[in-house]
Amino acid sequence: MSIAPQIETYLTRLWGSPVSVTDLARIPGGASRETYRFDATVDGAVRALILRREPAAGLIDTESATEYRAYQSAQGIVPVPAAVALEPDGAELERPFFIMERIDGGVVASAFERDPFGAHGAALGEQFFAALGRLAAHDPAGTPLVQHLDAPAPGQCWRVVLDYWEGVIDADSFSPQPIVRAAIRRLRANPPPPAQAVRIVHGDYRSGNMMHDGAGTMLAMLDWEMAHLGDPLEDLGWALDPIWTHFVEGKVGGMCAREQAIATWEAASGLSVDPAALAWWSLFNSVKGRAIWTSAFREFVDGGRIDPVLGLSGWYTARRQDAIIAEQLGGDAPSVDSVTGQSELGHILTGAGLVSAGAGQAAAEHDAFGGATVLVSGLLALLAAQEAEKAAAWRVADIAAMRVLLAADAPAIGDDATLPALDAEWATLSAALIDSARDDHAVLTFYRESAARRELTWPI
Repeated sequence: MSIAPQIETYLTRLWGSPVSVTDLARIPGGASRETYRFDATVDGAVRALILRREPAAGLIDTESATEYRAYQSAQGIVPVPAAVALEPDGAELERPFFIMERIDGGVVASAFERDPFGAHGAALGEQFFAALGRLAAHDPAGTPLVQHLDAPAPGQCWRVVLDYWEGVIDADSFSPQPIVRAAIRRLRANPPPPAQAVRIVHGDYRSGNMMHDGAGTMLAMLDWEMAHLGDPLEDLGWALDPIWTHFVEGKVGGMCAREQAIATWEAASGLSVDPAALAWWSLFNSVKGRAIWTSAFREFVDGGRIDPVLGLSGWYTARRQDAIIAEQLGGDAPSVDSVTGQSELGHILTGAGLVSAGAGQAAAEHDAFGGATVLVSGLLALLAAQEAEKAAAWRVADIAAMRVLLAADAPAIGDDATLPALDAEWATLSAALIDSARDDHAVLTFYRESAARRELTWPI
Protein backbone atom coordinates (compact mmCIF):
# COMPACT_ATOMS: atom_id res chain seq x y z
CA MET A 1 0.00 0.00 0.00
CA SER A 2 1.38 3.39 -1.00
CA ILE A 3 2.07 5.94 1.73
CA ALA A 4 1.70 8.84 -0.73
CA PRO A 5 -1.74 9.89 0.63
CA GLN A 6 -0.40 10.10 4.17
CA ILE A 7 2.58 12.16 3.01
CA GLU A 8 0.24 14.51 1.12
CA THR A 9 -1.97 14.96 4.17
CA TYR A 10 1.01 15.60 6.42
CA LEU A 11 2.73 18.13 4.15
CA THR A 12 -0.55 19.91 3.41
CA ARG A 13 -1.02 20.39 7.14
CA LEU A 14 2.62 21.38 7.64
CA TRP A 15 2.83 23.91 4.80
CA GLY A 16 -0.74 25.17 4.90
CA SER A 17 -1.28 24.61 1.16
CA PRO A 18 -2.49 21.59 -0.85
CA VAL A 19 0.36 19.21 -1.68
CA SER A 20 0.49 16.46 -4.30
CA VAL A 21 3.06 13.68 -4.14
CA THR A 22 4.39 12.01 -7.30
CA ASP A 23 7.12 9.53 -8.23
CA LEU A 24 7.18 7.97 -4.77
CA ALA A 25 9.59 5.02 -4.64
CA ARG A 26 11.39 3.14 -1.92
CA ILE A 27 15.14 3.09 -2.44
CA PRO A 28 17.84 0.78 -1.02
CA GLY A 29 20.31 1.83 1.64
CA GLY A 30 20.19 2.69 5.31
CA ALA A 31 19.28 -0.63 6.97
CA SER A 32 17.94 1.08 10.08
CA ARG A 33 15.35 3.20 8.22
CA GLU A 34 12.86 2.86 5.38
CA THR A 35 13.96 5.38 2.75
CA TYR A 36 11.71 6.86 0.06
CA ARG A 37 12.24 9.43 -2.68
CA PHE A 38 9.42 11.57 -4.03
CA ASP A 39 8.45 14.91 -5.52
CA ALA A 40 6.07 17.21 -3.66
CA THR A 41 4.23 19.92 -5.60
CA VAL A 42 3.03 22.87 -3.54
CA ASP A 43 1.91 26.30 -4.82
CA GLY A 44 3.09 25.35 -8.30
CA ALA A 45 6.64 24.51 -7.20
CA VAL A 46 8.13 21.03 -7.18
CA ARG A 47 10.33 20.04 -4.26
CA ALA A 48 12.59 16.98 -4.55
CA LEU A 49 12.53 15.22 -1.18
CA ILE A 50 13.64 12.15 0.79
CA LEU A 51 11.62 10.57 3.61
CA ARG A 52 13.31 8.42 6.26
CA ARG A 53 10.88 6.42 8.41
CA GLU A 54 11.64 4.13 11.32
CA PRO A 55 10.71 0.49 10.63
CA ALA A 56 8.64 -1.58 12.99
CA ALA A 57 11.95 -3.14 14.11
CA GLY A 58 15.34 -1.69 13.28
CA LEU A 59 18.87 -3.02 12.88
CA ILE A 60 20.35 -0.64 15.43
CA ASP A 61 18.76 1.28 18.25
CA THR A 62 18.66 4.84 16.94
CA GLU A 63 16.18 7.72 16.91
CA SER A 64 14.98 9.65 13.89
CA ALA A 65 15.26 12.76 16.05
CA THR A 66 18.98 12.15 16.54
CA GLU A 67 19.64 11.71 12.83
CA TYR A 68 17.57 14.75 11.93
CA ARG A 69 19.40 16.97 14.42
CA ALA A 70 22.72 15.62 13.18
CA TYR A 71 21.85 16.78 9.65
CA GLN A 72 20.93 20.20 11.05
CA SER A 73 24.16 20.38 13.05
CA ALA A 74 26.41 19.35 10.15
CA GLN A 75 24.95 21.90 7.73
CA GLY A 76 27.69 24.19 6.40
CA ILE A 77 30.48 21.98 7.79
CA VAL A 78 30.03 18.74 5.88
CA PRO A 79 28.03 18.60 2.64
CA VAL A 80 24.59 17.26 3.65
CA PRO A 81 21.01 17.57 2.39
CA ALA A 82 18.97 20.29 4.07
CA ALA A 83 16.63 19.11 6.83
CA VAL A 84 12.94 19.87 6.18
CA ALA A 85 10.72 18.38 8.88
CA LEU A 86 10.80 15.99 11.83
CA GLU A 87 7.89 14.05 13.31
CA PRO A 88 9.16 11.99 16.28
CA ASP A 89 5.62 10.81 17.07
CA GLY A 90 4.86 9.62 13.53
CA ALA A 91 1.83 11.86 12.87
CA GLU A 92 0.04 10.72 9.71
CA LEU A 93 2.73 8.11 8.93
CA GLU A 94 2.25 6.32 12.29
CA ARG A 95 5.98 5.78 12.88
CA PRO A 96 8.68 8.40 13.55
CA PHE A 97 10.10 9.95 10.40
CA PHE A 98 11.83 12.97 8.98
CA ILE A 99 12.02 14.62 5.58
CA MET A 100 15.03 16.23 3.94
CA GLU A 101 15.82 17.68 0.56
CA ARG A 102 16.94 15.31 -2.17
CA ILE A 103 20.20 15.74 -4.02
CA ASP A 104 19.78 14.47 -7.57
CA GLY A 105 22.49 13.51 -10.02
CA GLY A 106 24.67 11.72 -7.50
CA VAL A 107 25.75 8.13 -6.97
CA VAL A 108 26.53 6.17 -3.80
CA ALA A 109 28.84 3.18 -4.05
CA SER A 110 27.69 -0.05 -2.43
CA ALA A 111 29.97 -1.22 0.37
CA PHE A 112 31.53 -4.01 -1.70
CA GLU A 113 31.50 -2.53 -5.17
CA ARG A 114 34.91 -3.03 -6.75
CA ASP A 115 36.94 0.15 -7.37
CA PRO A 116 33.89 2.43 -7.70
CA PHE A 117 35.84 5.69 -7.83
CA GLY A 118 38.51 4.83 -10.39
CA ALA A 119 40.61 7.80 -11.47
CA HIS A 120 38.62 10.13 -9.20
CA GLY A 121 39.63 8.29 -6.02
CA ALA A 122 42.39 10.67 -4.95
CA ALA A 123 40.25 13.79 -5.42
CA LEU A 124 37.31 12.25 -3.57
CA GLY A 125 39.58 11.04 -0.79
CA GLU A 126 40.86 14.57 -0.26
CA GLN A 127 37.32 15.94 0.02
CA PHE A 128 36.07 13.01 2.10
CA PHE A 129 38.76 13.23 4.78
CA ALA A 130 38.85 17.03 4.74
CA ALA A 131 35.11 17.10 5.45
CA LEU A 132 35.61 14.67 8.31
CA GLY A 133 38.42 16.86 9.60
CA ARG A 134 36.16 19.92 9.53
CA LEU A 135 33.59 18.02 11.58
CA ALA A 136 36.33 17.24 14.12
CA ALA A 137 37.37 20.89 14.20
CA HIS A 138 33.85 22.22 14.76
CA ASP A 139 32.83 23.12 18.30
CA PRO A 140 29.34 21.62 18.61
CA ALA A 141 28.23 23.93 21.44
CA GLY A 142 24.76 25.27 20.74
CA THR A 143 24.02 22.85 17.89
CA PRO A 144 20.71 20.96 17.80
CA LEU A 145 22.54 17.68 18.46
CA VAL A 146 24.19 18.95 21.64
CA GLN A 147 20.81 20.13 22.86
CA HIS A 148 19.46 16.62 22.25
CA LEU A 149 22.29 14.36 23.53
CA ASP A 150 24.53 14.24 26.59
CA ALA A 151 28.24 14.77 25.98
CA PRO A 152 30.66 12.35 27.66
CA ALA A 153 33.74 13.58 29.49
CA PRO A 154 36.88 13.41 27.29
CA GLY A 155 38.30 10.55 29.36
CA GLN A 156 35.07 8.54 29.14
CA CYS A 157 34.41 8.66 25.38
CA TRP A 158 36.01 5.27 24.82
CA ARG A 159 34.22 3.58 27.70
CA VAL A 160 30.75 4.82 26.72
CA VAL A 161 30.91 3.42 23.20
CA LEU A 162 32.72 0.21 24.11
CA ASP A 163 30.15 -0.54 26.82
CA TYR A 164 27.35 0.08 24.33
CA TRP A 165 28.64 -2.13 21.53
CA GLU A 166 29.72 -4.92 23.87
CA GLY A 167 26.14 -4.85 25.15
CA VAL A 168 24.88 -5.30 21.59
CA ILE A 169 27.08 -8.37 21.20
CA ASP A 170 25.87 -9.73 24.53
CA ALA A 171 22.24 -9.26 23.52
CA ASP A 172 22.31 -10.42 19.90
CA SER A 173 24.91 -13.19 19.56
CA PHE A 174 23.65 -16.61 18.53
CA SER A 175 26.95 -18.29 19.41
CA PRO A 176 30.13 -17.48 21.34
CA GLN A 177 32.56 -15.13 19.58
CA PRO A 178 36.07 -15.78 20.90
CA ILE A 179 37.84 -13.43 18.47
CA VAL A 180 35.81 -10.33 19.29
CA ARG A 181 35.90 -11.17 23.02
CA ALA A 182 39.71 -11.22 22.87
CA ALA A 183 39.63 -7.82 21.19
CA ILE A 184 37.35 -6.43 23.90
CA ARG A 185 39.70 -7.71 26.61
CA ARG A 186 42.61 -5.93 24.93
CA LEU A 187 40.67 -2.69 24.53
CA ARG A 188 39.68 -2.62 28.19
CA ALA A 189 43.18 -3.47 29.37
CA ASN A 190 44.76 -0.69 27.29
CA PRO A 191 42.39 2.31 27.10
CA PRO A 192 43.27 5.25 24.83
CA PRO A 193 44.18 8.74 26.05
CA PRO A 194 41.31 11.18 26.68
CA ALA A 195 39.77 12.75 23.59
CA GLN A 196 41.57 15.91 22.46
CA ALA A 197 38.10 17.40 22.02
CA VAL A 198 34.54 16.09 22.30
CA ARG A 199 32.94 16.56 18.91
CA ILE A 200 30.04 15.40 16.73
CA VAL A 201 30.77 11.85 15.62
CA HIS A 202 28.93 10.69 12.51
CA GLY A 203 29.16 7.08 13.65
CA ASP A 204 29.13 5.51 10.16
CA TYR A 205 31.45 7.78 8.18
CA ARG A 206 32.58 5.61 5.28
CA SER A 207 32.87 5.71 1.51
CA GLY A 208 29.60 3.80 1.10
CA ASN A 209 27.69 6.69 2.73
CA MET A 210 29.22 9.35 0.48
CA MET A 211 27.28 10.68 -2.49
CA HIS A 212 29.43 11.94 -5.35
CA ASP A 213 28.80 13.17 -8.87
CA GLY A 214 30.79 10.46 -10.66
CA ALA A 215 33.35 13.02 -11.83
CA GLY A 216 35.37 13.61 -8.67
CA THR A 217 33.17 15.87 -6.53
CA MET A 218 31.69 14.87 -3.18
CA LEU A 219 28.05 15.95 -2.97
CA ALA A 220 26.88 14.78 0.45
CA MET A 221 27.53 12.57 3.46
CA LEU A 222 24.43 10.55 4.27
CA ASP A 223 23.05 8.20 6.97
CA TRP A 224 23.70 10.01 10.24
CA GLU A 225 21.54 7.64 12.30
CA MET A 226 24.44 6.64 14.59
CA ALA A 227 25.55 10.23 15.27
CA HIS A 228 26.64 11.02 18.81
CA LEU A 229 29.13 13.11 20.76
CA GLY A 230 32.54 11.60 21.37
CA ASP A 231 36.17 11.31 20.32
CA PRO A 232 36.64 12.34 16.65
CA LEU A 233 39.21 9.56 16.28
CA GLU A 234 36.28 7.16 16.37
CA ASP A 235 35.06 8.38 12.97
CA LEU A 236 38.58 8.42 11.54
CA GLY A 237 39.20 4.84 12.64
CA TRP A 238 35.90 3.69 11.09
CA ALA A 239 36.63 5.42 7.79
CA LEU A 240 40.05 3.73 7.67
CA ASP A 241 38.77 0.22 8.48
CA PRO A 242 40.02 -2.34 5.93
CA ILE A 243 36.49 -3.61 5.38
CA TRP A 244 35.73 -0.50 3.31
CA THR A 245 38.59 -0.76 0.79
CA HIS A 246 36.33 -1.73 -2.15
CA PHE A 247 39.02 -4.36 -2.90
CA VAL A 248 41.51 -1.67 -3.97
CA GLU A 249 44.90 -2.60 -2.57
CA GLY A 250 46.63 0.12 -0.58
CA LYS A 251 43.75 2.62 -0.63
CA VAL A 252 41.50 3.36 2.35
CA GLY A 253 37.87 3.66 1.37
CA GLY A 254 39.01 2.70 -2.13
CA MET A 255 40.20 6.28 -2.57
CA CYS A 256 43.67 7.19 -1.29
CA ALA A 257 46.66 6.01 0.72
CA ARG A 258 46.23 5.78 4.48
CA GLU A 259 49.03 8.27 5.13
CA GLN A 260 47.42 10.85 2.85
CA ALA A 261 44.02 10.35 4.47
CA ILE A 262 45.44 10.96 7.94
CA ALA A 263 47.44 14.01 6.80
CA THR A 264 44.32 15.50 5.19
CA TRP A 265 42.28 14.92 8.34
CA GLU A 266 44.97 16.45 10.57
CA ALA A 267 45.24 19.55 8.37
CA ALA A 268 41.48 20.12 8.36
CA SER A 269 40.86 19.27 12.01
CA GLY A 270 43.81 21.00 13.62
CA LEU A 271 44.21 17.85 15.73
CA SER A 272 47.11 15.42 15.79
CA VAL A 273 46.81 11.66 15.38
CA ASP A 274 48.58 9.68 18.07
CA PRO A 275 49.38 6.31 16.42
CA ALA A 276 48.66 4.37 19.61
CA ALA A 277 45.32 6.13 20.10
CA LEU A 278 44.35 5.51 16.47
CA ALA A 279 45.33 1.85 16.83
CA TRP A 280 42.97 1.58 19.81
CA TRP A 281 40.12 3.24 17.91
CA SER A 282 40.80 1.08 14.86
CA LEU A 283 40.47 -2.11 16.90
CA PHE A 284 37.41 -0.67 18.61
CA ASN A 285 35.78 0.05 15.25
CA SER A 286 36.35 -3.54 14.17
CA VAL A 287 34.56 -4.63 17.36
CA LYS A 288 31.79 -2.13 16.64
CA GLY A 289 31.49 -3.48 13.11
CA ARG A 290 31.26 -7.03 14.42
CA ALA A 291 28.52 -5.91 16.81
CA ILE A 292 26.54 -4.37 13.96
CA TRP A 293 26.85 -7.49 11.81
CA THR A 294 25.87 -9.64 14.81
CA SER A 295 22.79 -7.49 15.32
CA ALA A 296 22.02 -7.74 11.59
CA PHE A 297 21.97 -11.52 11.72
CA ARG A 298 19.76 -11.50 14.80
CA GLU A 299 17.31 -9.20 12.99
CA PHE A 300 17.50 -11.38 9.86
CA VAL A 301 16.54 -14.52 11.76
CA ASP A 302 14.04 -12.99 14.18
CA GLY A 303 12.53 -10.87 11.41
CA GLY A 304 11.61 -13.88 9.29
CA ARG A 305 14.64 -13.86 6.97
CA ILE A 306 12.95 -11.49 4.55
CA ASP A 307 15.68 -8.83 4.22
CA PRO A 308 18.67 -10.41 2.44
CA VAL A 309 20.89 -7.39 3.20
CA LEU A 310 20.73 -8.29 6.89
CA GLY A 311 21.66 -11.88 6.08
CA LEU A 312 24.60 -10.72 3.98
CA SER A 313 25.81 -8.38 6.72
CA GLY A 314 25.48 -10.99 9.43
CA TRP A 315 27.31 -13.67 7.48
CA TYR A 316 29.81 -12.56 4.81
CA THR A 317 30.62 -9.21 6.41
CA ALA A 318 30.84 -10.67 9.91
CA ARG A 319 33.36 -13.26 8.78
CA ARG A 320 35.39 -10.63 6.95
CA GLN A 321 35.41 -8.51 10.11
CA ASP A 322 36.61 -11.48 12.17
CA ALA A 323 39.61 -11.82 9.85
CA ILE A 324 40.40 -8.11 10.25
CA ILE A 325 40.18 -8.31 14.05
CA ALA A 326 42.31 -11.45 14.18
CA GLU A 327 45.04 -9.77 12.14
CA GLN A 328 44.96 -6.74 14.45
CA LEU A 329 45.37 -8.98 17.50
CA GLY A 330 48.52 -10.61 16.15
CA GLY A 331 49.63 -14.21 15.81
CA ASP A 332 51.19 -15.92 12.80
CA ALA A 333 49.81 -15.34 9.33
CA PRO A 334 47.45 -18.18 8.36
CA SER A 335 48.08 -20.78 5.69
CA VAL A 336 44.78 -22.25 4.59
CA ASP A 337 44.31 -24.60 1.64
CA SER A 338 41.81 -23.43 -0.97
CA VAL A 339 38.88 -25.64 -1.90
CA THR A 340 38.94 -27.16 -5.39
CA GLY A 341 36.04 -28.66 -7.28
CA GLN A 342 32.34 -28.20 -6.71
CA SER A 343 29.66 -30.49 -5.33
CA GLU A 344 26.15 -30.99 -6.69
CA LEU A 345 24.84 -28.61 -4.03
CA GLY A 346 27.47 -26.06 -5.02
CA HIS A 347 26.41 -26.25 -8.67
CA ILE A 348 22.74 -25.75 -7.74
CA LEU A 349 23.46 -22.76 -5.51
CA THR A 350 25.76 -21.20 -8.10
CA GLY A 351 23.07 -21.51 -10.77
CA ALA A 352 20.40 -20.06 -8.52
CA GLY A 353 22.71 -17.24 -7.51
CA LEU A 354 23.61 -16.29 -11.07
CA VAL A 355 19.96 -16.27 -12.14
CA SER A 356 18.85 -14.18 -9.16
CA ALA A 357 21.73 -11.72 -9.44
CA GLY A 358 21.07 -11.20 -13.13
CA ALA A 359 17.35 -10.75 -12.55
CA GLY A 360 18.04 -8.25 -9.77
CA GLN A 361 20.32 -6.16 -11.96
CA ALA A 362 17.68 -6.06 -14.70
CA ALA A 363 14.84 -5.26 -12.29
CA ALA A 364 16.82 -2.44 -10.67
CA GLU A 365 16.41 -0.35 -13.83
CA HIS A 366 12.70 -0.02 -13.00
CA ASP A 367 12.55 -0.72 -9.24
CA ALA A 368 15.72 0.17 -7.34
CA PHE A 369 14.64 -1.36 -4.04
CA GLY A 370 13.12 -4.54 -5.46
CA GLY A 371 16.01 -5.05 -7.84
CA ALA A 372 18.55 -4.64 -5.05
CA THR A 373 16.65 -7.16 -2.91
CA VAL A 374 16.72 -9.81 -5.65
CA LEU A 375 20.38 -9.04 -6.45
CA VAL A 376 21.46 -9.50 -2.83
CA SER A 377 19.47 -12.75 -2.65
CA GLY A 378 21.52 -13.95 -5.59
CA LEU A 379 24.74 -12.93 -3.88
CA LEU A 380 23.71 -14.91 -0.81
CA ALA A 381 23.22 -18.01 -2.98
CA LEU A 382 26.65 -17.54 -4.59
CA LEU A 383 28.28 -17.20 -1.17
CA ALA A 384 26.34 -20.26 0.02
CA ALA A 385 27.85 -22.19 -2.89
CA GLN A 386 31.31 -21.46 -1.44
CA GLU A 387 30.20 -22.43 2.05
CA ALA A 388 28.73 -25.69 0.78
CA GLU A 389 32.21 -26.94 -0.13
CA LYS A 390 33.89 -26.19 3.20
CA ALA A 391 31.13 -25.98 5.83
CA ALA A 392 32.06 -29.23 7.56
CA ALA A 393 35.82 -28.92 6.96
CA TRP A 394 36.32 -25.59 8.74
CA ARG A 395 34.22 -26.68 11.69
CA VAL A 396 36.13 -29.94 12.09
CA ALA A 397 39.49 -28.11 11.81
CA ASP A 398 38.47 -25.47 14.37
CA ILE A 399 37.15 -28.11 16.80
CA ALA A 400 40.38 -30.10 16.57
CA ALA A 401 42.52 -26.98 17.09
CA MET A 402 40.52 -25.79 20.09
CA ARG A 403 40.73 -29.20 21.75
CA VAL A 404 44.52 -29.04 21.44
CA LEU A 405 44.60 -25.52 22.89
CA LEU A 406 42.30 -26.39 25.78
CA ALA A 407 43.91 -29.79 26.42
CA ALA A 408 42.54 -31.27 29.63
CA ASP A 409 40.09 -28.38 30.00
CA ALA A 410 38.31 -29.24 26.74
CA PRO A 411 34.66 -30.25 27.28
CA ALA A 412 33.62 -33.68 26.05
CA ILE A 413 31.98 -33.74 22.63
CA GLY A 414 30.11 -36.29 20.56
CA ASP A 415 30.72 -37.86 17.16
CA ASP A 416 27.68 -36.52 15.27
CA ALA A 417 28.93 -35.03 11.98
CA THR A 418 25.83 -33.04 11.02
CA LEU A 419 26.32 -29.28 10.77
CA PRO A 420 24.02 -28.48 13.73
CA ALA A 421 25.98 -30.94 15.87
CA LEU A 422 29.33 -29.51 14.72
CA ASP A 423 28.04 -26.01 15.42
CA ALA A 424 27.09 -27.05 18.95
CA GLU A 425 30.55 -28.54 19.54
CA TRP A 426 32.21 -25.44 18.08
CA ALA A 427 30.13 -23.22 20.38
CA THR A 428 30.94 -25.31 23.46
CA LEU A 429 34.67 -25.17 22.82
CA SER A 430 34.57 -21.48 21.88
CA ALA A 431 32.83 -20.67 25.16
CA ALA A 432 35.52 -22.59 27.05
CA LEU A 433 38.22 -20.68 25.17
CA ILE A 434 36.56 -17.37 26.08
CA ASP A 435 36.35 -18.44 29.74
CA SER A 436 40.06 -19.26 29.73
CA ALA A 437 40.80 -15.59 28.84
CA ARG A 438 43.95 -16.77 27.05
CA ASP A 439 45.60 -14.31 24.72
CA ASP A 440 48.93 -16.07 24.14
CA HIS A 441 50.57 -16.42 20.74
CA ALA A 442 49.16 -19.87 20.06
CA VAL A 443 45.60 -18.72 20.66
CA LEU A 444 46.02 -15.57 18.57
CA THR A 445 47.45 -17.68 15.74
CA PHE A 446 44.42 -19.98 15.98
CA TYR A 447 42.12 -16.95 15.67
CA ARG A 448 43.79 -15.96 12.42
CA GLU A 449 43.62 -19.50 11.07
CA SER A 450 39.97 -19.89 12.09
CA ALA A 451 38.96 -16.59 10.50
CA ALA A 452 40.81 -17.47 7.30
CA ARG A 453 39.12 -20.87 7.10
CA ARG A 454 35.67 -19.31 7.49
CA GLU A 455 36.15 -16.24 5.32
CA LEU A 456 34.26 -16.16 2.01
CA THR A 457 35.29 -14.55 -1.28
CA TRP A 458 33.12 -11.74 -2.64
CA PRO A 459 31.48 -13.34 -5.69
CA ILE A 460 31.24 -10.43 -8.13
